[in-house]
This record gives sequence, structure tokens and C-alpha cells, in this order.
Amino acid sequence: MSQGTDGEGYDGGQDSNSLDDTWDVMKDLQFLIATDDQLQDELAQVWEILDSDLGAQALLPSQPFVGETDSDTVATSPASSPLRTSAPVECVDPDETTIPPPALSKRDVEHPKPKAQRSSVRQREEILLLRQQIEDLTAKLRAKETSAVSTTFDMTLWERTAKLECIEMKKALQENEQLKDAVYQQATFIDQMQRVFRKKPRIGTNIDIHSEEWQTYKLAAQASLREAAIHAIADRQYRRMQSAFVKAGVFHRESYLFHIKANPLPDNSYSLDMITHLTLDAPFRLVAAQAWQVCNGELAIDLPDGATETFEHIDFYTVYGKLIARPSGGIPCHSNTIRKYYVEGDREVIVSRTVLEDAAMPHMSKGAVENRTMWLQVMPLPDDPNRCRFTMLQVLIWPVEDPIRDDDGLDDVVEAMKYVCFGHELARAGTIPMAAQMDLTQLPYPSMGVFAERGRRFVRLIKAKVNEAIVNFNAPPPVAPHAAPSTQ
Repeated sequence: MSQGTDGEGYDGGQDSNSLDDTWDVMKDLQFLIATDDQLQDELAQVWEILDSDLGAQALLPSQPFVGETDSDTVATSPASSPLRTSAPVECVDPDETTIPPPALSKRDVEHPKPKAQRSSVRQREEILLLRQQIEDLTAKLRAKETSAVSTTFDMTLWERTAKLECIEMKKALQENEQLKDAVYQQATFIDQMQRVFRKKPRIGTNIDIHSEEWQTYKLAAQASLREAAIHAIADRQYRRMQSAFVKAGVFHRESYLFHIKANPLPDNSYSLDMITHLTLDAPFRLVAAQAWQVCNGELAIDLPDGATETFEHIDFYTVYGKLIARPSGGIPCHSNTIRKYYVEGDREVIVSRTVLEDAAMPHMSKGAVENRTMWLQVMPLPDDPNRCRFTMLQVLIWPVEDPIRDDDGLDDVVEAMKYVCFGHELARAGTIPMAAQMDLTQLPYPSMGVFAERGRRFVRLIKAKVNEAIVNFNAPPPVAPHAAPSTQ
């Protein structure tokens, strides 16, 4: 019998352990916390119960119940309830004849006895006050949310821009704190990954593995995860466009601007910012559509010798291009670029961002990888729908595979980029000036030369197709030939 009892007890212990292992307390904890609606319903039910009890007690003589003690009563002073805000005021009719109260003894005057009040009455008053406080706080929250939304409509352009930038800054700081917490919680894993990443020369110090950019600019091998990452990267760049335009000085700028400059980075590298901002003589949708035909691969680029490019169309507005070039005497160069087309009511935007790592292409780690961002925006002029404002901002990070030898080498590259970006070919008014012809692969920096030359050919094709559309749009309509006079 003892063995059977021990066996049953052992089985029961297994069931108890299995229940403890499968029960997730955090998931069930939310059912213990009442929502506002549940709290209101429960307070209303308690109110009805107390109200009905008081109604029944009103029919009975006002004397204490049998067995009632002093602990069941409280004083009617304001301090009798922690939620009471003011003492009740009694209204006396001046015409009513009243009987003077009996004379009080000295002891009664010094230590007056508080009037007894049932605990049910006090609870009823506290519940009423709680319900009123809940309604007041809820109304304040709703009014604050409504005012926060409505105030943006009364702001000027720059006030609204500053407010949005402040929101983005707070969001970025919040995300940064979350990332720091995640890094702190997984410090051991981060240390291991640091040792692995430092073995790859292309990572170097340009990419901070603690930052969200490293988490974003990489693609997984699984198809569903790849598509989600592609859209996430493009949408993130779209949200950053306004800040980038403000820093570049082209946000709602009316005058034209052609500019290129080298900006030092904290890791002793450089970024090249190339800005093209001018007014074109064509509708904005026509210009953006021509540019998108080049970006999505419909119009092929004349690539340098030894370079190949393929396109993966995610949808009609999103494309992923993969280019590989093998310069003579250099390492393979990869430029895998995500491009997305945003069609809006008052503008059209094309964003482009290169991917720094693709799990489906592990050989990328053995070559140079381009780190480039492009924003292209076309907006109609407020007073002329047949003209538009064209803005293109490119940011190219200097590849770590080509360390800069001295400042003179950097100046030579910048001058060459100026020559090919803002060329000397004559252009019709209202069109984009075409870049001068120059082979940038001859630069003393092989990887930088490959990426710069590929970008030059890409931008030149966009300019050529946009200018062609502008000329066709402004061309006079063909004149119909006059009919020959009849001989009859």
C-alpha cells in the first residue's frame, strides 16, 4: 500500500510541476488589473447596493443596530473621509420656528462628541467622489490629446517643422535608451559579436554595431524577412529626408543650389554630400515618373566593363538592385541598393539606400561595399502646376578599403566630383545641367573610383531622361498640313 501511495504522490508532483512550467504569470496578470470601463461598472454596482441599503434604512428608526459599536461610525467633520474636500453646509429656513438646543456642560463644550455616521454612508460618498475624479481626469486627458492634434493646424511651416523634428528627436532618444538597455542586458553576446565583426575589413570603424543603423541595413536570407527589412529600410530613410534637407539647406528653398562638400566623420573618415536643387519646366509627376524608370531598372545604365547588375522587384514601387564590379587590380566592389517610390498628393519622392550586408550573398564580406544614400523629391510650384522644384541629395561614405593618404588626395577627388556632377555642358533653361564626361575609375582610390563612376552614370541617365521629357512637354504641337485645293 505504501508503494502505491508513493507512486500516486509522485504522479501528482509531476502534474504540479508541469502546470508551474506552462503557466505564464505575466500573460494572466493583465486580467487582474481593471480597465476604466470595468472600474466604472463596479463602482456603479456598489453605488446601487449602498443606495438600496440606505433607502431601506431610512424607513427604520434612526437608532444604532444591535451589536453596533463605535468602530462602525465615523465623524462628520471634513477629516472623517480622506476623499472629502469640504464639509456639508446645512440650510436653515429663517421662517421656521426652532427649539433652542439644551445648554451644554463645560465638558461638552471642550470635548464635543461627533455625530455618528454609518460606514455605508461614508463609503457611498467616497465612491461618488472617486467616480467624479475619474470623469475629470478622463476629460483632461481627452482635452490634452485633442489640443495636441489641433494645434499643429494653426502653426506656420517652420513651427510645424520644428515640432516634428522635436518629436523625431524624442523618439530617437527613446530608441537609443532602449538599445542601450538591450546592449547592457546582452553584453556577453555583444562582446562575442565584436570579436567576429572586427575580422572583416569592411566593417572597420565606420559602422557602430551598437547603433540601430547596423541592425537596419542588413537583409536576411528568408524571403519574408527580406521583404520586411527592405520596406523597413526604405521607410526609415523616407522619415529621415526632412532632417537631411534641413541640414543641407534645401528644405523649401526657392533659389537653385549646386554644391558638393566633404564632411569629416568621427572615425576619421569622410562623407561626400552632393546637392542638386533647381526649378524645372515640366509637371512634377512627369519628372518623377521619368526618374523612377531609371531607378527601377526599366532604363538600363551603361555600366563599366566587368560590371553586372540585376534587379529584384518587390512590388511596383519597390526594387532591390544588386551590382558587382571587378576593377583591374582591385577587390570586388558590391553596391546592393534598395529604392522605393512614394507618390503623394503634393509631391513625389524616391529614396535609395545601399545594403551593407546580405545573408543571401555571403561573398560580400570579401569585397568593398558601397555606403550611399539618395533622396530625390519633386514638388509643384505653388503658382504654376506646369513647373516643379527638383531636389536630389546624395551622401556617399568614403570606403574603408581606400584609406585617405593625405588632404591633397581628398581635394583631388572632390574637384573631380564637382567637375562631373555640375558639368560645363550648355543646357536649356528649365532643364538639369548635364555632367561633363570623365572616367572616375582612374582615381587613385580603386573602390572609391568604382562607386563614384557608377553613381555618375546613374545620375547622368536620370538627368538625360528628365531633360528629354521636359523638351517634349514644351515642344510646340505639330502643325497639321494644309489640304491641297480641290481641282473640281
